[in-house]
Amino acid sequence: MTKYIVHLSKEEEEKIRNFLKKGKRLSRDYLRAQILLMSHKGERREKIAERLKCSYSHVNNTARKYCIEGFEKAITDKERKGRPAKLQGKQRAHLIALACSNPPEGRSCWTMQLLAGRCIELNLVDFISDETVRRLLKKIKLNRGKRKVGASPA
Repeated sequence: MTKYIVHLSKEEEEKIRNFLKKGKRLSRDYLRAQILLMSHKGERREKIAERLKCSYSHVNNTARKYCIEGFEKAITDKERKGRPAKLQGKQRAHLIALACSNPPEGRSCWTMQLLAGRCIELNLVDFISDETVRRLLKKIKLNRGKRKVGASPA
């Protein structure tokens, strides 16, 4: 098994110290920075894992990543793409237009369930949950809530 030894340059050590002192950081990034700093000081990996309450493999993987890919990649996560949006351009526009239109006969306003059902009826999507509809409308700050009788629109 290859042993990856962490030797930080003065510049990198200073970067890590500044990284740990300033700004808001993800706890994962903060932990990796501490692992690199402690590894550089020569502490054993078992002790580092014990002190930082993480696994030995996490300490080992961080050291390996530093040796192979460098300082920046060892501290931060890879960017993740995430799941693609359920509704694309025209579908989104159609849903928003639908939400802004008059509600169905016998209803005072659109509900998320009604909007989701209408999207399926119109073949915009095969399936969409009312939660997806709610998130989209919230993202664009569209509030179609009931107004009090006699209240003037703002």
